[in-house]
Amino acid sequence: MNYSNSVLIGNWSEERLKNEYEFKLFLRKRERKELLLQRSRTLFSNLLKERPLAISGTFVLYGFNVQVVASDMLVKTKSATGKPQYGLALSSLVSERQVDCLQNINDGCLMTLSPITTPCCRNTFVILSAADESLHGEKLNYGDEFLLRAENYGDPDAPPLYVRYTPEGTPGPADRMPIRLSTSKDSSCRWTTMPLLPRDRLEGLGSPVKTGAKLVLKNCVADKSLCVMNQNWMQTFFGSECGVTCRNYIDVHKRYTAENIFTLVSDVETKKKN
Repeated sequence: MNYSNSVLIGNWSEERLKNEYEFKLFLRKRERKELLLQRSRTLFSNLLKERPLAISGTFVLYGFNVQVVASDMLVKTKSATGKPQYGLALSSLVSERQVDCLQNINDGCLMTLSPITTPCCRNTFVILSAADESLHGEKLNYGDEFLLRAENYGDPDAPPLYVRYTPEGTPGPADRMPIRLSTSKDSSCRWTTMPLLPRDRLEGLGSPVKTGAKLVLKNCVADKSLCVMNQNWMQTFFGSECGVTCRNYIDVHKRYTAENIFTLVSDVETKKKN
């Protein structure tokens, strides 16, 4: 049999069988919710589910949800109105490499600072007293040691996760991000607060912390302040976010700069003002 130049030659049967196999594989993954799109949607649904803050109140209370917000930091991207946007919320991050195996926060999740300040699962933490975790409704005072516990609402039986700073054993790179979620509740998970102004630090020690008040958060082991890595922005599933570490930024007048200034937001009214 003779063929002209316009006749196409190929493995038609093999290609058809291959396409049928790939389609069946796609249907099976869709039924099991193993597609990357489905996993991404589940991740967004779990981490961006809104969480309630206290209806009203003046002081930060143990046992309630709280947000850690760098209120004086300028967001890299402008808001929809074109006005500059301020405020970065401490948030847990599941990277794109972990989507295949994680659809919720887990041990080892990196902490970042996100422009998304709406209270949700990834940026709200339960504040607990380091001395007695059963305290509920008691006021947090300056100088008290406390824990920040992240709630895994997708798996209530999962072990509790705490915001933990890993001290450097040896000098590391400047862009190292050592704050992660951890199931190990050790001394590196302990944090404390300090009034922002130097003149208030001695007299303010032991006084209640007001929600929305500007202050300095320090890790009890490293004796360094929580700070914004303003030069370390990265692209994540949730948009452009900033790194966070523990480092002291002090000017010539020995005052903390905007990188070290945070607020504890645990009140709806304070949230509306911000």
